[in-house]
Amino acid sequence: MKLPKLIFIVFFSLTCLGCKSQTSVSRVEIVEPTIEQEATSIWRTINDITFFEKQGYKINLPKDSLIDSLITKSKNGTFGNEDFNTIYTLVETKIFDKKNYEPAIQKVTNQTELISSLVYEIDTSKHQWHWNFNMFDKYRVIFTLFGTGGSYDPDEGTITLLTNMKGDFMNYKNPVNTIIHEITHMGMEYSIVRKYNLTHGLKERIVDTFIHIMFKEQLPEYKIQNMGDTKIDKYFNQKKDIDSLNTTLSKFLNK
Repeated sequence: MKLPKLIFIVFFSLTCLGCKSQTSVSRVEIVEPTIEQEATSIWRTINDITFFEKQGYKINLPKDSLIDSLITKSKNGTFGNEDFNTIYTLVETKIFDKKNYEPAIQKVTNQTELISSLVYEIDTSKHQWHWNFNMFDKYRVIFTLFGTGGSYDPDEGTITLLTNMKGDFMNYKNPVNTIIHEITHMGMEYSIVRKYNLTHGLKERIVDTFIHIMFKEQLPEYKIQNMGDTKIDKYFNQKKDIDSLNTTLSKFLNK
């Protein structure tokens, strides 16, 4: 009579061990900063400077007369790929120093276990949702001293995280908040954002609300930005609403 109970206990133990091993696998890869990456961050920021200013984003760029002239070119519509080499040379000769990124790298390294646990929670929940949340086995975190708070590449699973030489981050003391924000952007990019051609403001509001609903206990400092149509809050404010986000947005946008 005791054998079935023993088998159950062994099975339960093995199952728990399996869960523990899955959640302990890091889903974050920290990328060593390079001159090319920093030059790319600066080029992209200058290229989109008008958009960033219109949206009210705080922008960090090198204090240099060359950068000022390139910003003017961008606003005049004459900035382009041919300006990349000029930026690269500036970064290489006057700006880049790997030591400047060490405090930020250490802070994110200390948070990789928490980030991986949040990613795991999405991974184990998304099978219930009636829409696809795209995920990557590894999320690559790239550090930059220039640009806006954070950005993402939905095709590569990369996150570019703005920091400074003290290891501070924009908007949040804890970089986990920005990293999970960018991971959520990547998850929704094709199945939600591009499918419904969402405005920038509504996209940000849905991403923020998703994170607040999913992780308000783990990320108590996370805040919803004052962006987008607040009428969506009536329909998207509980965990069960995540399941039908696709249907909810379709009805909301076509009412």
